[in-house]
Amino acid sequence: MIRIRPGRSWRLNPAYVGELRALRGARAKGFTGSDILDVLGIEVDGVDIAAGVGEARVLQAVDELAQALIRIGEGQPAAQATIGPGPTELVLEARGHDLLLTLVTLAPPARVITSGLLVDGQKMRAATLHAARGLLLDLLAISPALSGARLARRLGAECAVLARGRHRPARPRPPRDAEPQTLLSHVHRKPEKLSIQLPPETMARLRSVAEVPFAPLAAHVGRGSVTLLRSGAPGLTWEGPVFLFLRNLLADAGRLIEAWESGEPALTLMFGTHELRWDLTADEVRAQGWKRPLKLPPLRLAKIAAGASELYADETLRHGSDELAADLRERARALLTHCTDLESGDLRRTPAAVAAPPPQEAREKRASLAHGRIRRLVYREIWRKPAAGAVRAVPIEPGRLVVESSEHLAALDLLTGQEIWRAPAAPGAVNRGSELFYAEHGDALVRLDALCGEVRWKRRLRGARQPARLWPLSAGVLRALPGEGLALVGDSGALEFRAKLPGGAPHHVLPVSGVLVVALSSGSLAGLDPADGRLLWKRGFRARALLACGARALAVSSETLSCIDPQTGKTDWEREVPPDASDAAVHDGAVAVLAGGAVSTFSLGDGERRGRFELGWARHLLSDEDGALIAVGPGGAAMRLDGRKRWSIDGAGDASAAGVLRRGVLLLQRGPTELYDAADGLLVAQLPAARAAALGADLCCALLHEEAVSLHKLATHLSVV
Repeated sequence: MIRIRPGRSWRLNPAYVGELRALRGARAKGFTGSDILDVLGIEVDGVDIAAGVGEARVLQAVDELAQALIRIGEGQPAAQATIGPGPTELVLEARGHDLLLTLVTLAPPARVITSGLLVDGQKMRAATLHAARGLLLDLLAISPALSGARLARRLGAECAVLARGRHRPARPRPPRDAEPQTLLSHVHRKPEKLSIQLPPETMARLRSVAEVPFAPLAAHVGRGSVTLLRSGAPGLTWEGPVFLFLRNLLADAGRLIEAWESGEPALTLMFGTHELRWDLTADEVRAQGWKRPLKLPPLRLAKIAAGASELYADETLRHGSDELAADLRERARALLTHCTDLESGDLRRTPAAVAAPPPQEAREKRASLAHGRIRRLVYREIWRKPAAGAVRAVPIEPGRLVVESSEHLAALDLLTGQEIWRAPAAPGAVNRGSELFYAEHGDALVRLDALCGEVRWKRRLRGARQPARLWPLSAGVLRALPGEGLALVGDSGALEFRAKLPGGAPHHVLPVSGVLVVALSSGSLAGLDPADGRLLWKRGFRARALLACGARALAVSSETLSCIDPQTGKTDWEREVPPDASDAAVHDGAVAVLAGGAVSTFSLGDGERRGRFELGWARHLLSDEDGALIAVGPGGAAMRLDGRKRWSIDGAGDASAAGVLRRGVLLLQRGPTELYDAADGLLVAQLPAARAAALGADLCCALLHEEAVSLHKLATHLSVV
């Protein structure tokens, strides 16, 4: 006896019933039933073979089951239907007037739930007809408006076809003389091998893959055996559907590699019914029946697993297109590429990388150059080198100047200008002391020692695209993932988290008080846990700038300045600012906001307004701890906004360089490159014109010209106390 029993608890669910009764017009016509979940029982002689499968889209499951039976009635040799989550697939194969049932779940770990069950085809069709008709009547009893829905009309048509009871015998498959096949996967000159034995019946299924377009799993439920061979130890053998075993093995190998990369000491992996216990610190594995642990690096096992999966997929695809085999081959190739990258150094976890020395943090901030007023800075050009296409120069202590172009990074010795190293890179490198983080033009992220050019590690982030904006943290680097979100890679090169965020990559990131405050592209502000990227809180706020203020965060939108508790996202205080806020800076216990053609200052304690300066020409704000707050604009225009002596400098042209403020010296590009004493606005040095300029901690000045880079070193200075 066969019974198909769709669950009926969905009819008693007020949410489902309310939604169904509210459907009208086009919404009712387009009803698909995908939101209604319940169990689907399949009883054969009183035993529910689908027990424990879980809730599925019950209306769609019965619809698919009816379609599968109709296809077999039309002469197809096999068909399948999704009847549970995972997905769980019911494969039906014609055997004369009977049906051979196989129930398979593809949810990890993929396995066969029921196989080799022969049932009467006519009774199966009658049971499905009864279930489909009952579901349709239940649906229309709740909402008669659904009589015109595509799903209801399709169920009605299927009931009519099943009720007629006429069917053609299944189209016989042409006889195939299949020979048993052995597939052997190994790594050159290594003792481990993975042997796959495919008997004639399984090979016949693989060769007929093109003849069962409505049952892709039918070609892969044939049994075989997989044996892990290792010289000096007994082989480990598993028997069953080889496709499901290889699918699970690929996933387990990927998990093993991930544990090895992240530095975990041990991991247990199931090889069928055999338990493999890995010591990842020594790359050794133990198994029951082995007298001693064997040397087996995780990379080697992953490579032979990927090779075996690729061999199986190729054997299947040789006889026709098959989506499951193509997916298996794609997963195998991705894992094989990952392993090759690890071995080649494009993505590695080696003792040298894990034990990399801590980054040399930048020295403590140096005080102003003179206790009094600076009157003269004397510079000498010490070298000039060709640098076609250079867009940025970054002085790095001690003794390096990193020049960035659209294609590469190059490090020059500060004393001689000699090129120390060169690396292909995309624009946007960031440094943390003497360590550089940059993205290659593909999807790799790199940590490099800027002093010697040694690559500490390369980490590929699959699917990562350019532009790759980076934010250095105290224990790693954050990378924006356009269209996805954010990834954190630790100092050892391990992927700490990869988080999907609303709107994709954030516009701004601020680490403060153990929380990552991010301005989302969707127009919200959120706090992320830096350990795993978990969303701690989210609130509506379209931030244009984020600033740290002690243990709190300052967020500036087009019309609002808000002081936020990073742990909870709650507002300590909030103030309105003029529209179109474009820049902000924290200085001397206050925050200055450039908005609406003016600079407004607010107290950091309670947000009380302190002052307002009308500056329609200003574009940027520069601040120096214990120094000046300066507004700069086109053509090198500048004005000091704090202190007793507020000086100003008129612009010379309309160039939009932002200026640099360091150790009491202000660099402006006004045709020639000019340096001013930030205390009183006095011109103290003049250097040649340049496209861009950078100031080092010792006030050395790097200038980017059209086709060259030059370094000007401070020889001496004159000042008065």
